[in-house]
Amino acid sequence: MLLTQAEAIIEAFVADILENGDDDALFASGYLQGHLDLILQGCIDIDDTFERFMTKMQSSLDNAFLKNELSPSDKKLVVACWENLQHKM
Repeated sequence: MLLTQAEAIIEAFVADILENGDDDALFASGYLQGHLDLILQGCIDIDDTFERFMTKMQSSLDNAFLKNELSPSDKKLVVACWENLQHKM
């Protein structure tokens, strides 16, 4: 998959949540989008691969989780949102 294709899928995914999601989905997608935007743009800038983007994205989330940036229940929401997005890609 190309990063531009991933970007389109991410945009559609977030747009769908903004239109149809509940408060939990909105929170999780918003948190996830912060990581996605940063990692995706960095990968696009250096012409990285989709696989490297996915690795960097997972690493970014893992690091955030290790720092306990989220409560356990919020972490579950973000993980579920990330897994849902990964299935779409």
